[in-house]
Amino acid sequence: MTPRILVSDQIDKAGVKKLEDAGFMVDEEPAIDGETLKKRVREYDALVVRSRTKVTGEIIDAAENLRVIARAGVGLDNIDLEAARKKGVKVISAPSSLTTSVAELAVGLMFCVLRKIPYADSELKQNRWAKKAVEGSLLKGKTVGVVGAAGRIGFEVSRILTQGFNAHVIGFDVIDYAERAKTLGMETTDDLNYLLTNSDIVTIHVPYSPSTHYLIDKPQLALMKEDAILINTSRGDVVNGEELCTSLKTGRLKGAGLDVYHKEPPEDGWERELITLPNGVTVCTCHIGAQTAEARRIAAEEVADQIISFFKE
Repeated sequence: MTPRILVSDQIDKAGVKKLEDAGFMVDEEPAIDGETLKKRVREYDALVVRSRTKVTGEIIDAAENLRVIARAGVGLDNIDLEAARKKGVKVISAPSSLTTSVAELAVGLMFCVLRKIPYADSELKQNRWAKKAVEGSLLKGKTVGVVGAAGRIGFEVSRILTQGFNAHVIGFDVIDYAERAKTLGMETTDDLNYLLTNSDIVTIHVPYSPSTHYLIDKPQLALMKEDAILINTSRGDVVNGEELCTSLKTGRLKGAGLDVYHKEPPEDGWERELITLPNGVTVCTCHIGAQTAEARRIAAEEVADQIISFFKE
């Protein structure tokens, strides 16, 4: 029988075309809700998602024919991996597709905070010439701590910083990547506290898991330099956002560039306060790390190729 594929989030048409050209039946339901998905999933052999769809244990348990869940992206925290394992459902992703896209955003956020670009833009559009209020700092020569430097994104950020801006990079990871690091001339450490204490900018590039929940919490924030900047393009819960908000409000830290949050979109209370801190203290984007045309196309094609290979074996 011809495998049936349900695409429950918007993916690039190049991936859909690959599946259809390979003879699969593909249904696109990019706005389907969880309850409807739970009813419909039993009809399909494979499910393709991005970050919007939450593939819960209930949805997986309801799937009678499901053999593959494909995440057209990197993180798998929106999929119940244990439920998939118990059901014998293979989970695949596109780990290399977003590397450049997220790495460039992380560096872009550094620039925006250092030079107060969004604040200057906002002031000028309100007919205020705030030149004296937006004196910034160079990225060149800064010490940047890359948390998760052995991963694809963290390593690419390190490459951009060392080769493009002559920054001194301190990389931290639980994986040994010392030989690769030598090719960039970067420093490595297995001591996160050392990185936090010595960095002008700290950028986070680790996957979310129980072991990385609040990896950056109140004690870690207290170790950072008083004029340091924090960049987070990984997952919101890797950093204790409430403590970060306090550190920024009190001037303990200079600024933050954020693309990810505890709840998306952020709700009222400290979450809202964090993203609306005045005078360019925070520069915030709406989880756009993967939102480039190139990344979306590569991710869609990569998971399509894996699905085709799986069913053709």
